[in-house]
Amino acid sequence: MKIFYEQIKEEGLALETSFSFAEGGDRFDRVYFKGRIDKAGEVYALSGVMEAEFSCPCDRCLEPVRMDFSERVEQAVSPIGSYPEPDGEGEEGLTDEEAGMYVTPADHFDLDEFLREEALLLIPAKRLCREDCKGICEGCGAMLNKESCRCGGRTDFRWSALKKLKDNQE
Repeated sequence: MKIFYEQIKEEGLALETSFSFAEGGDRFDRVYFKGRIDKAGEVYALSGVMEAEFSCPCDRCLEPVRMDFSERVEQAVSPIGSYPEPDGEGEEGLTDEEAGMYVTPADHFDLDEFLREEALLLIPAKRLCREDCKGICEGCGAMLNKESCRCGGRTDFRWSALKKLKDNQE
C-alpha cells in the first residue's frame, strides 16, 4: 500500500491494510495493520497495531509451527529520499533524530514494505513446535517426539571429535 505524502492532510490519514508474504520456507499467512499517519513538522508519525499470523517448520523436527504476533507500532517516517552519503571519515552524517527514522522516497511511503520488515523482526531466533521438542534422530531419522530411536543413538563419525571434547568437559 503506497501512501503519497500529498494525501496526508493536517488531520492525518487513517490506515488499514492486510497482506501475506513468504520468506524462504517461512510464511506470513496474514499481516494486518490498523492505525494512522500524521504530519509532525518535516516528518510523519506512524502509529497503530500490527497483527501477524506466522507459519514455518520447526527448527528441530520440521513439524509445522504456527505463531501469532500483535505489536504496537510507533515510527517516525522521514521523506528525505535517502540517507546522506558518508563523509570522508566513514561517518554517515545523520543526526540522532534522523538515525531513528524510517527513511523513504521523497514523494511516498510503502506501508506494506515497512510492515514486512517489522514482521520479520518479530520472528524468534529458535522456532519450535513445542519447548521440549526432541527433534529428529541424526542416525535413523526417527521423529523423536513420536517414536523411539531405531539405531541405538549412533552418531555420525564426523562428530566424534566434538563428542570427545564434550565428554572431557563433563
